[in-house]
Amino acid sequence: MPLGARFKPRGVFEDDWSARPSSEKPWPIILIHGTVDTKGVWQELGTELRADGWCVFAPDYGKRGTAAMEESAVQLGAYIEAVRTITGAEQVILIGHSQGGLLARYWMRTSGQARYVKHLVSLGAPNHGTTMGGILSPLVTNNLTENIMHSLIQHWFGPVGFQQITGSEIFAVFNNGADDRDGDGNSDDSSGTNTHGSGELEDGVDYTCIASRQDTVVQPPETCFLNGPAHQVRNVWVQDIIPRANVQHQDLPMNKHVRAIIRTGLKKGANEENLKHKT
Repeated sequence: MPLGARFKPRGVFEDDWSARPSSEKPWPIILIHGTVDTKGVWQELGTELRADGWCVFAPDYGKRGTAAMEESAVQLGAYIEAVRTITGAEQVILIGHSQGGLLARYWMRTSGQARYVKHLVSLGAPNHGTTMGGILSPLVTNNLTENIMHSLIQHWFGPVGFQQITGSEIFAVFNNGADDRDGDGNSDDSSGTNTHGSGELEDGVDYTCIASRQDTVVQPPETCFLNGPAHQVRNVWVQDIIPRANVQHQDLPMNKHVRAIIRTGLKKGANEENLKHKT
């Protein structure tokens, strides 16, 4: 197991498979942890969301989020299907920290099941890649240092580490056109029926991307944001709402200010949806 995954988990969060969504909040929320973390990181947010009346679940996946994204996406997909089957919900809301947000996007793009997602909230997700705190750019100047960095990232983060680096081939899957599953720039839909979105987004899915200007892991932090129309994508700096908030990358899922931003946004979205159905 990679070194980063051997640390003691942060917090404890347990699923309640007897929970059912309400008519006012009909979408179960699935919380997706990041690399070398566990679902315990959602202890505070998960408890608060349940108190707000949401039906909340959280998986552990991919050897504490260190397995290759292709492997973790299969596990995430099975978990989402289990939640939908047991709760009877048509759609879910996904909230992902770091790789968790990226993994949600990868699963939606490659599985063709984005229609089951109402809203994706990402916290510090490296949507366009990261230099792992900027260490790669200045240090990788020749083959020797490149090999050292590769070994370091592999041993600490596992196979998924390099998949999140700026320029990784996997970003062609996320950020190219619709149905370009292999990232070659050509459509992979031989049937001619497009069930995916285009560019960085999936059709019918709303996005909220939350980032902190103090993030020293995803560099530069603005790469957390997605490109898309304002009615579908909301890009949020924590410091634009709480100017004095000092939030590091690893603290995004647990920080009280970030938790408040998430809860307020979800409440507003649910209220707007309910109002829409009443008129």
